[in-house]
Amino acid sequence: MRECLQRGGIIGGSSAGASIQGELLIRGAPVGNQIMVQDGYRRGFGFLPGFGIDQHFAQRNRFQDLEDTLQQFPTIVGLGIDESTAVLVQQNQAQVLGRGSVYLYATAHWPADAAQPTRLRTTAPT
Repeated sequence: MRECLQRGGIIGGSSAGASIQGELLIRGAPVGNQIMVQDGYRRGFGFLPGFGIDQHFAQRNRFQDLEDTLQQFPTIVGLGIDESTAVLVQQNQAQVLGRGSVYLYATAHWPADAAQPTRLRTTAPT
């Protein structure tokens, strides 16, 4: 996959396949998806360094789960990706594709009283 990216190709994943793209592996515990980050299962592939990715986001109301996790890992940027939605990252730009939204959590840059994600939506119907 790294060679594919180096050639300018695209890689992707849905559900757990999306989560493992980040540096911090969210919901990677082998005993169930209620554990947000488990020792021994913290490291994703790191294709998006500094990011942790959660999926089925709005559909499973996972907002608070990601916010709580990022309090433990404040240098990580969180991405919550809805079902039927993708985020295409090229260099330092991202484009949301699909029917849902992507929620960006950059907690290290928030004032203490402003812990709200940025909601990114597609600009064109797909």
